Amino acid sequence: MALILLITVAVLAGIDVVMYLVLSVVDRHCEKRFENEEDNDDTDDVKRGV
Repeated sequence: MALILLITVAVLAGIDVVMYLVLSVVDRHCEKRFENEEDNDDTDDVKRGV
């Protein structure tokens, strides 16, 4: 019984680590995309003379 509990905890910890890594990569990707969109908005304002 204790072995099943130990395996369950190890699997859940592994899933937690994988989700953390995936979410950190997605967060970095979205952050870079948002910065690029902000830069494009700034250059559009300059072109229009605003």
